[in-house]
Parts: sequence; C-alpha cells; structure tokens
Amino acid sequence: MPRSAREIDLDPRTYVGLSFPLRADTNNSFAMTKNSLQQSRHNLKNLLLTYPGERVGNPNFGCRLREVCFEQHDENLPTKIEDVIVEAINQFLPYINVINIQTLTEENQPEKIFVGIKYSTTLDPLVNQSLTLNATDGTEVGGDGSSEGKPGGY
Repeated sequence: MPRSAREIDLDPRTYVGLSFPLRADTNNSFAMTKNSLQQSRHNLKNLLLTYPGERVGNPNFGCRLREVCFEQHDENLPTKIEDVIVEAINQFLPYINVINIQTLTEENQPEKIFVGIKYSTTLDPLVNQSLTLNATDGTEVGGDGSSEGKPGGY
C-alpha cells in the first residue's frame, strides 16, 4: 500500500527528491531533500531560475523572470514580475499557493531587483514559506525560508 506524503515527510530514513543546485553529499551521492516543504522550495527556485527553452525534454518549462527584469524599469515592473511568476507556478507547480509577491530594490543599487515570494503548499496550507531571489543575477538571498537579512524585511 502506498504511503501518504505526510508519512514520507515524517520518516527520517526517506528522501523526497534532489536538492538543487546538484551537489555531492557526504556519501558522494547527490544531496537530497528530506521532506515535501524542502522539495517545494527547491522546485520553486528551479522553476523561477529556468528560462523557457533551457530544460532538455521539456522546452516549455521555466519562467520569464529574467526577461522581465531586463525590460525598461517603470511603475508596471512589479505587476509584470508577479504575472510571469504566477503564470509559471500555476502551470508547472499547481500545489504551490502564492500568498504574496514583492518586488524590492536597494537604495544604493536600484539596478538590482529582488523578488520575495510568500507561499504555502497544498500539503501544508498552514505553513507559510518564503523565498527571496536576486532576480538580476539568479541567486537566493538568505536561503533558509526566514526573513532575516533580506531586503525590505521580507
């Protein structure tokens, strides 16, 4: 009989999926995620940082976030960013519920665009997660799902 996702999450001997970016763990195999919350975070980051056409075998997979970030910056930029993110999530990660998306910049470096996403999953709708990316260079800010050290206190 198949186990539920919750049972798998609670079993310390079970891994859910690959951790991204791909890297070796202490056993010289690929680093893995231990539960569905970790995996959803990795899946979301992977989706947002993959441009359509980059994924072999699935050329439609990805998000146009980088494209939008390099368009002319105006008052519509946050709306454009939110639209491409929500569209990609709805198509490829329908189990992620977007709560809020913020577009942030730093005063001393206005050319850098940070995107903060608060979300939950259908498996754990009461557990809110956050992910903040530097959308101009594709790096994650923070990395642990907390709001410490992120621009704008996200």
